[in-house]
Amino acid sequence: MVLNTDLSKHFSLQTELKTKLGNEFPNGSIEDTRLILSITLRLCDQFKVVRPKGFSKWMDKLFSEYSKQGEMEKTLDLPISKFMDSENTNKDKAYVNYINVVCRPLFSTFCIFMNDEDVKKELIDDGIDKNKKNLEHRIDGEGK
Repeated sequence: MVLNTDLSKHFSLQTELKTKLGNEFPNGSIEDTRLILSITLRLCDQFKVVRPKGFSKWMDKLFSEYSKQGEMEKTLDLPISKFMDSENTNKDKAYVNYINVVCRPLFSTFCIFMNDEDVKKELIDDGIDKNKKNLEHRIDGEGK
């Protein structure tokens, strides 16, 4: 399950959960249990995107890590991975994209599984969407 926290597994896990939601799920099988635990661990790994405090600090740490990777890639004369070039990446825009493509869809799918409107409101409306709007306001402020 820890290996499933790698971003390379993200989309296949999300697709598997979406597919299973249309059937009898969970059915008590080991595979379903593993999937639920893997998704839950991924959500925990990404949970800062939901929290009102500490979000910006976490985002800065994330991009600091990305910058270090980009510098290593430059040093090794490798192509610089997307978002890893600190000189050419707008952190706020990159993070809005990350929320749209990675975080929000996973949390939304999980909320379908949970089938609880209060959980959805806390995670999506009061968490992810609020943080995303704050980032978009910062981006709009930079453009003026």
